[in-house]
Parts: sequence; structure tokens; C-alpha cells
Amino acid sequence: MRKIAVAILSLMFFSGCSLFSNEEREMEQTIPEITLKSSPNTEIKATRGGFTWLGAMTKAYLPTPQEFFKDEKLVRVSRTDQIRVATENEVRMGLFKKVDLDSMQLALVLDSGEFEQVALTERDDGSWEFSVPQKSGKYMYVLDEGYQNGDYEVSYYFGLEISG
Repeated sequence: MRKIAVAILSLMFFSGCSLFSNEEREMEQTIPEITLKSSPNTEIKATRGGFTWLGAMTKAYLPTPQEFFKDEKLVRVSRTDQIRVATENEVRMGLFKKVDLDSMQLALVLDSGEFEQVALTERDDGSWEFSVPQKSGKYMYVLDEGYQNGDYEVSYYFGLEISG
């Protein structure tokens, strides 16, 4: 009986615990908390756009801003607001393996479908911050998180309506 238990544990260890990993549950750990700096209790919903799991790409539907705004609830912010992004720096995969956050990139999706990079500033508390555009209007953002040297990438998108 002891040999069987050792064999099963060895198999789990060498297979990277894939028998017990739940891809969706592991993805949930990476969902960023996006809030207004001026109102920390206001959370902006980030919607998952797509992901790469250990190098395997899952095709994502990335809507154009016009399509996005038809289906998504916007968060109205002021031009003076800054947005704070808090993420998990370490995500557990399976029972033993952990992966670290390597990179974060934020892009503004223009009406043309082009992407414009937005500067993210890392704060002392480990969260990130960015300033909203100064012009009133509706904006769509894509936040990309990279874990373990790009083996694991997650994209999220969310919309803001900037008012005066």
C-alpha cells in the first residue's frame, strides 16, 4: 500500500500536478482589482479577453471600442482621477508550482482598433497606477499580465467614461 501511495505522489510531482490543477480557478487568481484612487471602494470590472496557458493560445474575442461599449457597463470617472491596479504577484498552479508576475502592460484601444501604450507607475504598496485621458469621452483599455517569463499571459479589458 505504501508503494502505491509513493508511486501516485511521484506521478503527481513529475506531471506538474496537472491531475489536480483547475485552469479556470488558477485564472481567477490573476483578475486585477481596479479602483479609483479618489474612491478606493469603487471597483472597476475587468472582463477577461483571452489568455495563453503555458504557451497554448486560447483565441479571444477582442471587441472594437464601439462594440465593447454596447455590451459593457462603463465606470464614470473624472478627469482628475487616477486609477489604481492591484494584482497577485504570485499565482499557485496545481498543488506545488507557483508562478511570478513578470510584466504588466496597459494599452488604450483607439476607435481605429490600434493600440496606444499607457504608462503604468508602480507604487510603494505594490499596486500600479495610471492617469486617465484629459479629454471627455468613452475609452476602452486592455491590461496584459505576463507570468513566468511569458509562459502564462492573461488579458483583461475594461471601459471608462471620462466626464468633466
